[in-house]
Amino acid sequence: MSFFHSIEGKLDKIYDNFVVVSLDFFSFRIILGEKDLILLGNNIGQKVKIYISESIDKEEIKIFGFLDENKRDLFEDLKRIKGVGEKIALRIVNYFSPEEFNEILENEDINSLLRVPGIGKKVAQKIFLEKNGLLPKEKKEESTIRKALYNLGYNKEEVNEVMKEIRKKFKDFENIEEIIKFALQRLSKEL
Repeated sequence: MSFFHSIEGKLDKIYDNFVVVSLDFFSFRIILGEKDLILLGNNIGQKVKIYISESIDKEEIKIFGFLDENKRDLFEDLKRIKGVGEKIALRIVNYFSPEEFNEILENEDINSLLRVPGIGKKVAQKIFLEKNGLLPKEKKEESTIRKALYNLGYNKEEVNEVMKEIRKKFKDFENIEEIIKFALQRLSKEL
């Protein structure tokens, strides 16, 4: 977890992979992903808010920035995985939204992760091994429900439809048995 949450200040300069943001007497060099750099392109001289994650090692202090707080949180989760590190975590967060990434984890879609430059099969497998720590609690239960329905022979389209109904009906995913019974009732009506 980061010591700092965000920086709000004037965007002074944009470089190839970082920006400079000024706060009164200090200027901060903040490393951003390509998509966020593009989004900031027309904001030089404007006040910006950037969610940050700092990295301190023996030689330097790095500040990584994100325009979306959920992206920053995903970055922090990913960089903790042994073998992933900051560069790969930044590439993943730049390539996928947090929602897309969670869907990749839920569906165990390793091929999508392999499309990210610099990610090989070993790193992708490590990410999947650590995935339970990256999925929010509700997502873990949702993943369990999905797997149960797939094992009962329902296809992805049927499961996606019933999951929409489940999210509307159930505020939390505490009682998985009750939710699966509901899903089976809904799916049997469609047959």
